[in-house]
Parts: sequence; C-alpha cells; structure tokens
Amino acid sequence: MSLNGFICDIHCVGESNLEVEVDCSRIDVNEYKELIMELEDLLNTIDEKHSVRGIRARYRRVNAEERKRLLRFSPFPSKFGTILKNTRIYIYELMAENCLVLESAGKRKVYLLPKQLAPIFVEAVDRVNEEIIKPLKMQVENFRQSDDYLRIQQCLYNHKIDPTVLKTSTFPLGNFTIDILPVDFGYSLDADEVYAKMSQEKTTKGLEILKREIEKKQREYALSAVSDVARRILDLAEALTEPRRKVRSATEKVDKLIEICESLGLRKVNEEVLRPLKKVCRARHHQRPKLAEELFGEKSLREGVDKELKRLLSNYPS
Repeated sequence: MSLNGFICDIHCVGESNLEVEVDCSRIDVNEYKELIMELEDLLNTIDEKHSVRGIRARYRRVNAEERKRLLRFSPFPSKFGTILKNTRIYIYELMAENCLVLESAGKRKVYLLPKQLAPIFVEAVDRVNEEIIKPLKMQVENFRQSDDYLRIQQCLYNHKIDPTVLKTSTFPLGNFTIDILPVDFGYSLDADEVYAKMSQEKTTKGLEILKREIEKKQREYALSAVSDVARRILDLAEALTEPRRKVRSATEKVDKLIEICESLGLRKVNEEVLRPLKKVCRARHHQRPKLAEELFGEKSLREGVDKELKRLLSNYPS
C-alpha cells in the first residue's frame, strides 16, 4: 500500500469579513433601538431578497460603572454573504472528495491529499478564487461607491454615530488558500544515511524506539486511510438503494474513489469493488438488486460490498 501525498489544510473566507462593528455606547438605549430598527428597514430595502440581515447587538462589560454597547452588522446585500457561505461549503465538499481523513480531534481533522489528486484539487481552489472571490471583491468595492452605501452612513450619522468606520473599514476578502506539507509515509529509518551512521556508532536503543514509533504511526495512518475509503464506498452503496439517486452523481463519486484507490495502490478494491459498483450505478433502480447479487453475491448491495471490502482489506495495512 502506498500512502504518499500532502498533509492538507484550507483557510476559508467567512461572512464575518463583510461585517463592521460600531460603538454605540454614547447614545441612549431608545436611540440605540431606533437605530437598529431603521438599519433593518434600510438594509431590507437594499437587499433584493429581503433576507435576514443578521444584525447582532451585543454587550461587553468593561467595568462595574460602564457597559459598552457594540453593534455588529454587514452593510452589504445578503447575497454577498451567501456567495461566501456557498463557496465555503463547495470547498469543504472538494476536500471531502479528494482527501482522506487520517485523524480527528473534535471538529478538527488531519487530511491527506493523495499526490495524484493534488494538481486537480489546487487547480479547483484557484479557479474558485479567480471566478468567484475576485468578482465578489469588485462587487464589494462597487457597492461601497453606491448611493445605498451612502444612505447607510447617513443613517448612522442621523443617530449620532460617526459613520467614518464604514469609510475606513477594509473588509479584507482574501482568497481561499491551501496549506500543504509533503509527506512520505513510506519513509524508512533503515534507509536514512544519517541514522545508518548512528547505527554503526552503536546508538541502537534510541534508534529502535524511534523506529517503533515511526512504524506505529505509519500503520495508524494507513489504517485510517483505508477505513475512510471503505466508509465512503459503503455510504455510496447505501445511497444507491435510493430510487431517486442521480446516476451521474453516483458515477462521478465512484470515479473519484477509483482515483483515490489508485493513488493508494488499492488496485484490487478498484477491480473487485468499485468497477462492479459502477455497473450498478448505471443500471436502472429496479435492476440493481439482481445485478448486486450477481456481482457481490448478496441481494443487499451494501452487505455485498461490505463483505467484499472486508475480504480485500483484512490484511491492510500490511
């Protein structure tokens, strides 16, 4: 089994990048409430879809005598934030399709991007930056020059709030960026010239401990990668029992899994599970149970695929 590629992390642009925070501590509560109501009406008028704008009033205690009142909101049409939200979802879907989960710690995951899939993945992210984020930056700047943006500044001014913050805020819409660290999980301490010299000098105990730890981690990551692949294949097999499952979507997922297994050297999984599964994808829904039984020996597609995967992967990692 080959487990070479990149430890991968993605940095996303969030909707908070389009928000601004205004200090309203100097106005009284009634004026503050009027400001919120007027801003809501104004932003809803500006917003073509009249979506929820997400104005959030929050209080932060400074000391016993003073309470600071901060108003945080986005002065832009809600479709700008929706673009960022949908793009972030798409990027995470790309990661889920192209990467393997090696470790999980709460919501944080360690992703492996297989070497063969890396060019496709980084090109897709670059295309998102060029085709979505770059035009959005222009839309933001254009809106800041519009009469609507001036009306929002005027609204703040009418309620004794300095509107300068809307002029000076940068709204930093950076690109979606990828951090990748090349790793070779096939690394062998025995083949390392530095450690070979140390071995000749009889520093063997430390080397043996280090070797055991490296091999242990390699086995753990290999097992995680295989488990992640098996889970995704079983999820797909389960989904194919749904009568309205789109054939195109299913076959695309099979093709992606074939690429991943090829990069891992799991060629038997491709030949004995995924390529037969692709035939099931292309069959009509009422034909799938019979075809599943012919190809996997079980009327239940998921059970047949599960049995075959256990047979093929029982010795992994070897």
